[in-house]
This record gives sequence, structure tokens and C-alpha cells, in this order.
Amino acid sequence: MDKKGKSFRWLPYVAAPVIFLLVSMLYFAPQFSGEKLDMHDVTQYVGASADIERHVEQYGEDPQWTGSSFSGMPSYMIDFKVPAWLIRHASKLPVRAMGEPAVLIFTAMLCFWLMTLLWKVNPWVGIVPALAYGFSTYTILIIGAGHISKVWAMAYIPLLIGAIVYTYRGRHLWFGVALAALAASLEISANHPQITYYFLLVIVALLINEFVRSYRHRVLPRFWKASGALLLAAVLAVGSNFAPLYFTAQHAADTTRGGSELAEGDAGGKAAQRGLDLEYATAWSYGRTESFNLFIPNLMGGSSAQPFSPDGPVAEVLANFGARPADLPIGTYWGDQPGTAGPTYLGAAVVFLAVLGLFVLRGSRKWWLLAVSLLALFLSWGSNMMWFTELCFKILPGYNKFRAVSTALVIVQWTFPLLACLLLSELWKGEIPARKIRRGLAWATGITGGIALLFALFGPKMFGFSAPGDYPLLYNIAAHSGFNEAGARQFADYVSDAMSAERAKMLRADAWRSLLFVLVSAGLVLLYAKGRMKRGILTACFAGLVCLDLIPVDLRYLSWDDFVPARRTQLYPTEADKEILKDTTPGYRVANFAVNTFSDATTSYFHRSVGGYHGAKLQRYQDLIDRHLVPMNMEVYNMLNTRYFIVPEMSGRLEAQFNPDANGAAWFVAEVIPSDTPNEEIDALNRIDTKRQAVADRRFTDRLPVTGTADTAASIRLTDYRVNRLTYEYDSATEGIAVFSEIYYDKGWKAYVDGTEAPYFRADYVLRAMALPAGHHTVEFVFRAPKFREASAVTLAGSLIILIGFAATAIYAVWDDRRKKDRNENNNILPEA
Repeated sequence: MDKKGKSFRWLPYVAAPVIFLLVSMLYFAPQFSGEKLDMHDVTQYVGASADIERHVEQYGEDPQWTGSSFSGMPSYMIDFKVPAWLIRHASKLPVRAMGEPAVLIFTAMLCFWLMTLLWKVNPWVGIVPALAYGFSTYTILIIGAGHISKVWAMAYIPLLIGAIVYTYRGRHLWFGVALAALAASLEISANHPQITYYFLLVIVALLINEFVRSYRHRVLPRFWKASGALLLAAVLAVGSNFAPLYFTAQHAADTTRGGSELAEGDAGGKAAQRGLDLEYATAWSYGRTESFNLFIPNLMGGSSAQPFSPDGPVAEVLANFGARPADLPIGTYWGDQPGTAGPTYLGAAVVFLAVLGLFVLRGSRKWWLLAVSLLALFLSWGSNMMWFTELCFKILPGYNKFRAVSTALVIVQWTFPLLACLLLSELWKGEIPARKIRRGLAWATGITGGIALLFALFGPKMFGFSAPGDYPLLYNIAAHSGFNEAGARQFADYVSDAMSAERAKMLRADAWRSLLFVLVSAGLVLLYAKGRMKRGILTACFAGLVCLDLIPVDLRYLSWDDFVPARRTQLYPTEADKEILKDTTPGYRVANFAVNTFSDATTSYFHRSVGGYHGAKLQRYQDLIDRHLVPMNMEVYNMLNTRYFIVPEMSGRLEAQFNPDANGAAWFVAEVIPSDTPNEEIDALNRIDTKRQAVADRRFTDRLPVTGTADTAASIRLTDYRVNRLTYEYDSATEGIAVFSEIYYDKGWKAYVDGTEAPYFRADYVLRAMALPAGHHTVEFVFRAPKFREASAVTLAGSLIILIGFAATAIYAVWDDRRKKDRNENNNILPEA
């Protein structure tokens, strides 16, 4: 290498992060002028965490419990505050510096690029797949939806895989191990187990490939040493996240992810069903044909929320009825899923390069990447390949804890850019014979171009372009608009035909679009193979082509127009909220029927809500929702101390309705009815008067000293309310049983009578109850996560070991490389390749 080449060797290492920074900032430019995306899940998080934040601000401690969601649940399922969680806290520094959401795709691209460096890919080449990974449409879609933890998990995983590869193949094994521990710690801290789980399957495939490779090259001792060291890295990564992992695992068995105790023939223990119901888990299953939208974005219409064109066939038909496409509650999507924000589009150019790589790359790396790609595809099909899904539910540990199986396509979002990267890397090195490139081009162009051409020419004849619910919905719209039966059918016929025509037009347009990108990509590679294009120009062209391909599709679903002034993303109280907030009585709850009560946390921002929004709520509470709250069993609402209902009036105004029958924060009952099974216990709530009676598992009632109180004048009241500390005072002439309108959770809540710990038990399926002595006494319930200090100590130790180990091994690796380089130069020999 000449002196000029050496002096600019640093350039790609500066240029790549700068490019990623610029494209990220440009795509999300409005965020830097103070505007924000109105992201659904972020709004829900703000609502659910408000109770926690107010407690932290007022008392300077993490309450570890929230009373504002689903009548109460551990707050560490929403926002776990562990001071010792050092790596998690450090990962937030880029967020503070750059801000979300731009920092999300910047981090994703940077980590993918770093992975390619660890894979010994030229730094210029690594820019291309990094751009493809960051701008793959699914990433943009989930940012728009506010699935921030999912994006972080996707962002960190390439770095982890790169570190693993480096550990097996790089010069500095312990640097690879330290980097793997750091990356794994970041991945776990992202707190999206489903994404991490899918990529664990990728890592298993990688390890198998490395074992076979080591065996063939007779370097098994190195493999075993590296594997043992990586096992240590995994232990340290878990240790650095021990507190959140420990408490999440402790809580999991009691949540919807742990399965319900309600089952036919259940004898009182946990039901045979563990994990999620198969039908529920596979509700969002990718269609087999729909999978081609990895290559043709509008194959099945794009988004459920995307309106039809204002000047297309649907608009023309609706104009005859005095309506517009924006008035239709039907989007352009017509695929198998109940709904979708858009396709998982990888880019036609990226798919072409990946397919070309399968034909021209040497070695086993392409085969294991193809294998995990097919696995991801089969997993994403869910109910459309049920035999395989059921098999995975049975044999893959923990797989039955996850829903939305279509999420498995995140693997393909990683493998296809990587295959494209490995191909471009080989082209950069010039190690593939031109004849092999031309032969591979013929196959790759024939396959990808043929598929695009097939859909472009014959797609409109291959499908009906209508979803099952389209026609009934159109008919109902017309019927409710005053059309007679014949008119409603005519409206539904005309509009559904126009919808099909427009969807067919969308498919054809994107099929031609993908074909164009395939032909341009093939042309670039062919020019290079013939020696008419230099490798730097080829790489730059593909970087531009990837952006030109992916970004316009991304903008269909998330553009500058989706940003709004920050004030519009804030939660403001309605007049009904303001009316309720005038009531300063502690402990009451609110049921908001103006929103999707049990899938919305905005009410939790202002009130202690009966509903909420969370993917892992307590299973017993979900049972209560299904059996009693949705069917509007007022006795159950009363026992939850639901003092107010927010209901919409015909005018659209929200009204706060006072419920005078709410049981209050606590009350004495005259009778406790024993039950032998959870089914008996929950069914009894249909029959009992919850103000006078309670139902409890026989395991609790057999230990009760009394069955009720004879003092009809007994009273109990909540005198002080904090999220994690509730204080009651009571007067009773006799011993009695008090029921508290608080959720039973014995993994942290402790009860005290006049400062002395006392036992309590579960009553009315979800509430707490106590046998209380006669007289005037004070009862306190206090919540602290058990073994919190010990778990925090382990978290701190793991974090420090990783950070110190990474710094030490990185310094040594740099020093050792420089020392070796100096020695080679002094001896006038070339450095090691």
C-alpha cells in the first residue's frame, strides 16, 4: 500500500458513522425542531408509568408497585428502576445526546456495520447492508407504533453476533468475549424477550456451523475454548441484568404468559395449559403468499390504516355516493393477518443480492443463513403452517410465551442484508471468477426478476384482492346510512369491485418497481464482472440504490407529516377526568368505557384504573376481566371499589357517572365461603353479595380463626394511601374478616397490625383479606420486592466486571496490534491478513 493509501485508511471508519448519523437525522428531521411522533405504545407507557414517576418524585424511591393499571400490578413490569443497572443506564446516554427516534436506526445501522467489521468485511462494503438493515420497512413500522424496546433489541443483536464470530475467528479471543458480554448485556437490557429469543435460534445455528467448521479444519480445541469463554460472557451478561431478570421471572408464572388456573377438571393447581393459547399466539400469522411482500411491498395492499387513493377507482365510485376514500374504515391491506401497519419489505435490491450470494458464495456460511431464514419464514406462517407451529410449541423451550409469530421475520431482516454483504465483500476482494458471477447472475435475475414479472403480468388474475370482512362492512355502512337492502348491496358491490381493482393496481405497480431494481442491480454487477466498473463505484452505487429502494417505501408509512407539535402528544384530562379528580377520597378506582378499557392505559395517567395496557398482566386479573368485568358484573366492579365510570354520551361528550354502590377501600364481611377449585372461586362471584360475603380457597379458610364478624357496627377506613404503602384504621367489637379492594400478590406485599407482621390471604379470586383482632387497630400493607438488595448487588458486580473487562481487553488488543505492526514494519514484512 502506498503512503497516500495508508494516510486515508481511517476514512471509512469516520465516514460510515457520519453517513448513518446524517441519514438518521434527515429521515427524522422534525424531531430536532421539537416535534414528536404520536406513537401509540409510547403514549400507553406514559400513561402506565405516571403513577410510578409521581411516587419517585414525591418520595424519592421506586415504589415497585403501581395502583393505576389493572387495579394494581408490580411496576417493574412497566419501568424497573435499579441504580446498579449500570450498562442499561450507560445505553441511555446516546438517547439523551441524539434523541428518539433518530437514535434508534442510527444505533441499528452502526451495530450492523460493526458486526461486518468483526466479520472481516471491508468497512466501505459494510455501509451497504447496514443501511438496508436500518431502513428495512419493519423497523420504521414499529418505530411508528412506538415499539421502542423491540427496536433496541433489533439494534443491539448484530453487535452480539459479530462479537461471537470474532471470538471464534479473531486474533484476540478475550476481546471478543468481553465485547460479546457487553453486547449481550445491552441486548437483555432492551427488555424484549421475543426478539432476543428469535436471535438465540440464530446463534444456535451459528454455533453448529462453527463446530462443523472447526471439526473440518481440525481446530476443535480453539472452538471449545471459545465456547467456554462465551458461556462465561453469557453468565456475566445475565448477571449484569440479574435484578430485572429475577423479578420478571418471579412474576411470569402469575401472568398471562404463565397460563390460567381455570380449566375444565382443574383440581385447584395450575392448569395443564402453560403459556399462551395457541390460537391467541398465532392470531398474527403471515400468509404464505404474503411472504412475497419481503420483495414486493404492496403485494397485499400495504397497511390496514392506509386509505385508498383520493383519485383512484375507489374514489371515483365513492364520489357517486357523495363520499371519499378517507371516509371508509377499510384500509388497502387485504392479507391474512387481522391487521397490519405495513409489509416487512427488505428491498428488492437486497433480496436480489442475497439470492445471488446463494449461487456464488463459497463455504457453509450461506447454508446456515439460508436455514435460519427458512426457519423464520416457517415460524412466521403460524396458523398457516399449524403442524410446524404446534411442533415448535412442544419442542422449543419457552416458545409458547410469545404471540404475534410474524415477528420471526426479524431474522430474515438480518440474514438477507448479511448475505448481500458477504457477496459484496467477495466482489470487493475480486476472488469470484467472472464466469461464476455471470452464471449466478443468470440464476438470481431469472428467479427474482421472474417472480416480479409474474406478479406484474398475472397478479391481477391470481387473486381476488378482498379481505373476508370487506363486503359485510361495506353493506353495514350503507345500511346505516339509510340505504335500502338493494341499495346497500349495490353500494357494497360497486365499492368492493373498485377496492379490488385498486389493490390489483398497487400490486402491479410495485411488482414492476421491484423488477426495475432487480435489473438495475444485475446490470451493476454485470458491469463490474466485465471490468467496466471499479469496486468502489459498485459499492457506492448499491449504497445509493438501497436508500432509493427502501426509503420511499418507508415514507409511505412514516414521514415528516406524521410528526406533530410536542403538546399534541401529551395527555390532557377531559372534563370527566377533571370532575372525578375533585374527589380526594383515597383508594377509589375508575372504569373508562370511552376507550378500549382493558387495552388502554391513558386512563391510568389520571386515575387508579380498573383497566390498562400491558402484555403480561396478572392472569387471575385477566380471568376476572373475561368472566366478570367485560360481562359487566357490577358486584365485581363494586368489590374493586369502582367509584366512577366514564361513559360517552350521544353527543360525544364524556360523562363521569358516580357509583354509590362501590364497596369502599376495605370492609368487614359476615361470611367467607370456601371453594375447592379456582373455577368454583371465580364462579361464586356471580352469586355472592360481596359486601357481606367473600369466597376464598379452602387452603386459606381452613386456617381462619373465625368465619366472619358479629359486630355490624364494625368499620374500617383507608387513612393514608401511597402506591406501595396503604394504612387503614378500624374499630370492631369482635374478631372479624376484612376484605381490601387491593390485588393479592404475596411476592412483595406484607401486612402489619400495629407494626407487627400478620398473615393475610386471597379472597374473591383477586383481592386481599385478613382475620383481624377485636378493638381499635392500625393495619398497614407495605410492598418491597423480595431480595431486592441481593439482586441489585449481583447486577452491580456483573456490570462492573463487563465494563472493566471490555476496557482492559480493548486496550490490550490495540496495544498488541500496534506492537505487531511495528515489529512487522521493522522487519520489512507484510502484516498478517
